[in-house]
Amino acid sequence: MRVVAILLLALAVLPAAGAREFVDHGLGSQAVESRGVAALRDSRGRDLVIGLSNDRAKRGWLLQTDIDTGETKQVLFPEDVDASFALAAPFASYVSTRGRFYTGIGGVLMEYEPATETWLYHGRPDPKAQIFADYAFAETPDGRIYTGTYPDCHLIGYDPATRQAVDHGQLDPKEQYVRFMATDSAGWVYCGIGNARGNIVAFNPATGEPRQMIAEAQRTDGSGWVFPSTNGKVYGTCGGKNWRMFEGVAEMIEPKERGPVKPTGVIGWKNLTGTYPDGRELTDYSIGDGWLEIRDPKTGQTRRLTFTYQATGGMGFTSLTAGPDGMIYGSMCHPMRFVRYDPTTAKLTDLGSVKEVGNFCAMAAQGKLLVASSYSTGILHLYDPAQPFTGGEGEQPNPREVARWPKEICRPRTCLAYPDGEHVVMSGYATYGLAGGGMAIVNLRTSQAELLTHEQLIPGQATVALRVLPDGNLVGGTDVAAPGGGHEQATEGVLYLLDFKQRQVIFRMVPAPGARYVRYLEVAGNGLVCGLAAGGTYFVFDPRTRTIIHREDWSEYGQEAGLVAAPGGTVYALMERALLRLSGPELASQKLATPPTPATYIGPIVGDRLYYAAGSNLWSCGLRQD
Repeated sequence: MRVVAILLLALAVLPAAGAREFVDHGLGSQAVESRGVAALRDSRGRDLVIGLSNDRAKRGWLLQTDIDTGETKQVLFPEDVDASFALAAPFASYVSTRGRFYTGIGGVLMEYEPATETWLYHGRPDPKAQIFADYAFAETPDGRIYTGTYPDCHLIGYDPATRQAVDHGQLDPKEQYVRFMATDSAGWVYCGIGNARGNIVAFNPATGEPRQMIAEAQRTDGSGWVFPSTNGKVYGTCGGKNWRMFEGVAEMIEPKERGPVKPTGVIGWKNLTGTYPDGRELTDYSIGDGWLEIRDPKTGQTRRLTFTYQATGGMGFTSLTAGPDGMIYGSMCHPMRFVRYDPTTAKLTDLGSVKEVGNFCAMAAQGKLLVASSYSTGILHLYDPAQPFTGGEGEQPNPREVARWPKEICRPRTCLAYPDGEHVVMSGYATYGLAGGGMAIVNLRTSQAELLTHEQLIPGQATVALRVLPDGNLVGGTDVAAPGGGHEQATEGVLYLLDFKQRQVIFRMVPAPGARYVRYLEVAGNGLVCGLAAGGTYFVFDPRTRTIIHREDWSEYGQEAGLVAAPGGTVYALMERALLRLSGPELASQKLATPPTPATYIGPIVGDRLYYAAGSNLWSCGLRQD
């Protein structure tokens, strides 16, 4: 890898007298994720490549490469644009007819002039915007730029002449995504909207009038899609029907009546190719390995250009667990990296990425194997630590896929090894546009897989926490959220009991009134269940009496990072700003320490140390004093 990374070396944070020892074991991976590549000719006539990344640094950046000189420059984003959280990564970008580059970072719209390497504009016209999604950029014939936001489905207009942006308001009262955008030759803007009930909305810049193109009765699940044609009209699909649109009027047509697609400068975050005015082609781009390839069709030759840059790595750990081999395994996201830590040698290894995986959302050890559930196609994987890691590739993939549920469990959140040594369970959120989420139960010995839908569990909610009770039944916690543009169907998270043999819910309750989720659960040695709910609510549930016997307000400690039981049954809780031990007849809390940096995800207890993540770094805390 040719990346010059700013690495945080493994650092022991020396404790004061009587304090607990916290150790930073270092950055899990220095890899960064590509977030879109544009091939363009600037106003000086230079043929350039602009590459975007997802880097956890406080200040984001782009790479600009001159394909003729081979020179690459790393251009920092404006100083006051915070790019340090996951949703701040670019999702959509655009190259205008004037050769200017537009992108969005965490709801901030930015205009860049490649010829002078300067930022001409940056601002947040929609205060609630988190991203500009998918392919939601377009340009009107008079040169104005339009884009759409998530999660409030607003239309944003930007005038390069005045360098002013205007929020034209919400296009759909319930949908969250503006995903596609196109303009006709008359200057109207058309927006493909989703994801729960697809829609197409037109906008007249001359009057400020939004106009719904599709009748309510014709809308169905999914998203509306639009594209511009060389004939000056816009074509779209919504509700299984095809439409031709011009000057705010839509007529239904057959697919064969679509006009030729007009190329635009819109760039999705996965784009890695492009074409220059002289016919040369950008055929591939690897930001992780620091190279790009340019093909000249006139000669048939392909040149590889290399580059370096400074980065601090991806967006952090999403799961941590102890493997059957005594190692600690973790998954990172944006980009996905599978990481292994050896507590004996203190060696932290980035094993690489896994085919078709955005990240391992949860992991557990079952026998000699590691079980992992992944986003975004709901795959259950098996990894054998005794065999070489292959990233899921080849004739003997490791990890290998067992089964997948892309619709019902698109975003897994928990993975459980059942104590019989045969079964594993995974659950989480449904796919984009849907509410709820299913639970998959797999017998690894027989390969039998079964699915329980959210209707069979808690209708309209997703199971995001699972543990096994001493009697063999499961205790689950739910979230009312419908990430990916679905319509929420409930307001309070639920705690429930599932008869594992009968596969039936036998009890349910709201353990923390007003809390939207119950995200973490753990079973103590005395059989009581500890739980963390939204808003910093800690509660204790007695499954024998089916009552809540204790609650505490932990909101002062920040966001919850998780719960974990030590081998002897003692439960520890980790919040952003607190490590706590839960003990006594009601498992009341005792604060033990404050992490040196905010904790984000709890991991396993191995030996006398609790491992956890703080962003992209692996940390541990000594528990010897217990």
